[in-house]
Amino acid sequence: MKALVLTEKNVLEQKQVPIPEIGPAEVLIKVAYAGICATDKEIITGKLPSPLPLIPGHEISGVVVQKGDLVKGLEVGDRVVVDPAVPCGECRFCRANKPEFCQIYRELGINVDGGWAEYVKALSRCTHKIPDVMGMKSAAIFEPMTCPFGAVDAASVNPGEQVLIIGDGAAALYFTQIVRMMGAASNTVVYKREDRVGLLKSLGAEVLIGGDEVSKLDKSHPVQSQGGFDLVIDAVGLSETVQSAVQYARIGGRIVLYGFKDECTDNFPHREIILKNLTIFGRTNSPSVWPRAIECVKSGLITLDPFVEKVLNPEDVPSFLDDFDRFAGIKAVVKWSDSSNDKGDIE
Repeated sequence: MKALVLTEKNVLEQKQVPIPEIGPAEVLIKVAYAGICATDKEIITGKLPSPLPLIPGHEISGVVVQKGDLVKGLEVGDRVVVDPAVPCGECRFCRANKPEFCQIYRELGINVDGGWAEYVKALSRCTHKIPDVMGMKSAAIFEPMTCPFGAVDAASVNPGEQVLIIGDGAAALYFTQIVRMMGAASNTVVYKREDRVGLLKSLGAEVLIGGDEVSKLDKSHPVQSQGGFDLVIDAVGLSETVQSAVQYARIGGRIVLYGFKDECTDNFPHREIILKNLTIFGRTNSPSVWPRAIECVKSGLITLDPFVEKVLNPEDVPSFLDDFDRFAGIKAVVKWSDSSNDKGDIE
């Protein structure tokens, strides 16, 4: 099969490699589309160490073409998305039904071969059927939505609460829909890019404040009436956005730290966190939310369709990654097969 293989730091090559052989509890998936994200760039550049050679790609949609003898609930021809996080099933957290905290970390495209290839193998318990209303292209960016979904699920949004989201990237766009769906009374977004305003409004942002006008938050209803927001989500991860999250959370409020553009936060406001009795949540993988998240897309509560703004052929990926920091779109995906021929696909 054709695959993109990271052979050494900053060297991504298109190669012919063997089609993976599946075990009794695994399925073989013909990849339709695979997403590209900042984590992939960090793997390519060696910022996120991974065993080499490696086939990257952890945002995957495709069709089951082969199943192991022990696989139940999946059939050949099923359209699927893949949870790339593979819990071991044996550590103390897996045994406590908390696989997101698995101590033996494995993830497709991170430390085992992933979906930048014509075929990928996955455990059946990490493979989820998708409804006909979800196109293959959109399904390839389902995985990065489940992480914000899990973060909000952990922090919770109670009906009638006031929520502040800092950021206008893909994660912020997911968060905007999710908190609205979960019952936020008001959804305020601090944005940087003017071209995202219309989309943010369509996704449920009610109050929009430009990044150079953050001081306007001091005059907002939640700040004046209750001393701050019930939930603040930092989807950027700069030192100043972390500080703003703490500043604008109300006493006893909650903060989700999701973005991490800065590895460390300068002048971390721990005194204010303590005195305001704040609760901070950090989340990445959330395997338990996948079935519910699929139902939310199926019912129209969450949309993925506007987010894919670039489709690449495999041979174009290395040059795209070279200029990844200049990519102004929301999400890019790699097309691996003609999904129009796959069962039930709706584009």
